[in-house]
Amino acid sequence: MNEDLDVLFTRFRWPVAITRWWAMQELSVLLLSAELHEAVSQRLLTELGRCCLEAEVVEIVTIFWMAAKLGCAPPPNLTSTLGHPSLATALLLHDMKLDQSVEPNPPLEMVSRNFTPPTTFRHVQGVEVPRYFLSRLTKLQHESGLPFISQCAFEWAKSERTFPTAPLQGDIAHFVRSFGEGFTGGFASRAMLRMVTAYQRTLDVARTLWGLPDELAWRFAEDALPLDPTLAFLRPQRPSWLPAQGGMATADELSLAEEIRRVLDSLSATQPKSILLALESPVHVDSQTITVLSLVRWRRWNANPVDAKGLASRFYARQERGEYGALEDSEWGLATTVSPTTLDTALDPEADAAPMAVAYAPNRIGYLQRDLFPERLYFPMVTGGDHPLRIVPSGGELAISSESDVIATACYWNAGWGAVRPYGMSGLHGTTLIAEAFQHAQTEAPPTGYFYLWKVTRWRRSSDHGPFSQDEPVYGATSA
Repeated sequence: MNEDLDVLFTRFRWPVAITRWWAMQELSVLLLSAELHEAVSQRLLTELGRCCLEAEVVEIVTIFWMAAKLGCAPPPNLTSTLGHPSLATALLLHDMKLDQSVEPNPPLEMVSRNFTPPTTFRHVQGVEVPRYFLSRLTKLQHESGLPFISQCAFEWAKSERTFPTAPLQGDIAHFVRSFGEGFTGGFASRAMLRMVTAYQRTLDVARTLWGLPDELAWRFAEDALPLDPTLAFLRPQRPSWLPAQGGMATADELSLAEEIRRVLDSLSATQPKSILLALESPVHVDSQTITVLSLVRWRRWNANPVDAKGLASRFYARQERGEYGALEDSEWGLATTVSPTTLDTALDPEADAAPMAVAYAPNRIGYLQRDLFPERLYFPMVTGGDHPLRIVPSGGELAISSESDVIATACYWNAGWGAVRPYGMSGLHGTTLIAEAFQHAQTEAPPTGYFYLWKVTRWRRSSDHGPFSQDEPVYGATSA
């Protein structure tokens, strides 16, 4: 088992995000084992003492936090072992009923006026590091007039001394170069860890030295979490009822409609009381072709033919603009909520129809889970109610409830394995949203029917090396 544990810890430090997430889940579960708890706990504490960056510390504390949520008490010397505490570790420790009494290391220091940012700070943005962190700090800088960007660049420069021989070890180019141009991926390289560390320390400087309100600093510090608390316990599990759909890679429009009907019939045969609200997944992945299926259930108030392409264009545009609403997490914890909305907000007037599921704009994203966004996770679109939807982890899936009743469950799986993907698509993950008890508001006119709006998108290339090009998507509507 020691060799297995060594392999697991090695994978925990891989710069591939999905692998890190999986390793963190496995280690948190091993902490629950009476036989292995002591060995795993001591190994994690040893690794904690070796951490050079605040972001590395946060990832290990997250493992203890996940285990605590599963019923395992954290080690009594956890807080005293923190070599590089931060706002994010304080959030996690507080949720475990622990206090962070250790001072920042190295001590906080304000950037000087004559500081010149290193060129690497700008070069990694949008390549090794999402622009999200810089955008968030830019917003604070515009609102306050304080030098948030310079402070972050200063913290970035300080961390370069931590790894003098290889400050960008594990960089994205190592994984992407062999595939050719036009690829990205879900990575968490050393550059990413340095940026997340610089971001946290900048917030701490603003809170401690510039008077940034604590509540705002804690809120922004959630960006530095590797895993969104609601999504942390998601386990990859492909639904047993879902048939293989490899034929969609070359199918024409008529054959695609037949394949989609086969998917719907398979669910009806195996789970007759369940309703598929959304399915989003790559259905075929090889070195030269990637085919992605998007499927969303709609309700309608007429019997007119559906202009699938026009409706899809409006739907995805509104979704991208966040017009259907956003996920919310007003209080720290495992739950995420969706505020109630009206039928007028959801309705597409031209089709006189409304979607029953939406990929809502996220309020927080764990940096190891970015492959799930912006278009993989769908949640129910419920109108006419007074109570928000509540999303919580449950048995490796997500349970969505209205008041006290669970109305739907969401799951995800790895639809294709690889560290990279073409630009312009989310990660190689599949997701489904299944309703078990879906009732419409009594104040609304009952729909006259239901249908599924679907889109199939293909990326192709002529060889095993070089960029993919995206075909024009194929749209359709299939009766429910």
